[in-house]
Amino acid sequence: MRNNPRLKKRYSRIIASFDEQRGRVREAIEKWRVRGKTTHYEKFNDMWTEAEKIRHELAESLHNEQAPANGSGAHAKVKRLKNLYNVLHQETKSPIRQWIEAIGVALVLAFVLRNFAFSIYHVPTGSAEPNILVGDRIWGNKAAYFFHNIKRGDLVIFDDPREGYDESSRIQYVWQRYVGFPIPLLGLKGGPINVVKRVIALPGDVIEGKIEADKTVIYLNGAKLNEPYVNTLPLIVVQRDKGLLPFSSVGPLRVPEFLAREQKLVRYTYDPAKSYTDQPYYSMTEQEVYLHPATGKPILFDALTSTIDNRSGMNVDEFGPLTIPENMYWMMGDSRKNSEDSRWWQCLDKKYVHGRASFIMYSVDSEEAFWLFDLVKHPINFWYKHVRWSRFFKRLS
Repeated sequence: MRNNPRLKKRYSRIIASFDEQRGRVREAIEKWRVRGKTTHYEKFNDMWTEAEKIRHELAESLHNEQAPANGSGAHAKVKRLKNLYNVLHQETKSPIRQWIEAIGVALVLAFVLRNFAFSIYHVPTGSAEPNILVGDRIWGNKAAYFFHNIKRGDLVIFDDPREGYDESSRIQYVWQRYVGFPIPLLGLKGGPINVVKRVIALPGDVIEGKIEADKTVIYLNGAKLNEPYVNTLPLIVVQRDKGLLPFSSVGPLRVPEFLAREQKLVRYTYDPAKSYTDQPYYSMTEQEVYLHPATGKPILFDALTSTIDNRSGMNVDEFGPLTIPENMYWMMGDSRKNSEDSRWWQCLDKKYVHGRASFIMYSVDSEEAFWLFDLVKHPINFWYKHVRWSRFFKRLS
């Protein structure tokens, strides 16, 4: 071994690494003996004895001028010594330290996977109906655009650009982009909400929105765009419950917003040819359908008519022609009457993109972000009325 510098270096590195833990390991083994943990003591004491014997043999070969280059099986001994030391080091750690290390590894792994491989997203709005529904849980492929460019027609998951990131502080920016939830006590803000829209135009494309025969149309690079994915069914206004607790405070303490029960008005895709309880996308009852205060009739919106922005008074479906800049994309929801998209906030910067919506993991017909709330409120109906079994693992294109 003396004539094998590489093997000698490897042996010395193993010894130096373990000697930092040597006292702790021996102490842990002796504690098992004192506490009567005979099985543990005998097993790891035997390993300690074997490791010491191998260490002594290897140390002698270091000073043996006549030893061959391989040190008479020194390679195998060095490998065995390393394995013994690794087991002794890991198994003699305290349970608390093992738990802390395991949780730490799990958090790091979850962080890497969530930010660079995949994530599951809850869909809170109907902007992509009928292809994506409220309550769908989407598998987002975050590695999709590492080696491939964003394509026209992709369903892309991204941060709402109207909220953006706080770039006044590097810590705030990194926290918002890669962690996302707020910690007010530390002054850390939450990240923007995640939304999913379809890519309509790429960098360099020329896009224009027009109204023809009272219907909205898109022109891309001078040609009318055929969009078979666009929702053509009307939208109906429905009243839905959200939240679990029927009160907003307990004494001086305010109930978190996501727990407090509230009623909200939503727009759902509606098939007029079917009854309320037999709808293909959302199950609804006659009592849930919101009636116009003046007419007493359900409120319906034609999916393909133009939309006026109440804040500016502008028709958002008439725009352009405009050329999409580099690293920017024109995004629109499949349910145009129910989507605030590039017609409101113009082009999407690529830096906000998370990845591509690949398929639906599972789906629950609910406004709740946590489906357990619905299970608590409807323990029987949940399984056959709220869970959309047919949408599980449905591919998105």
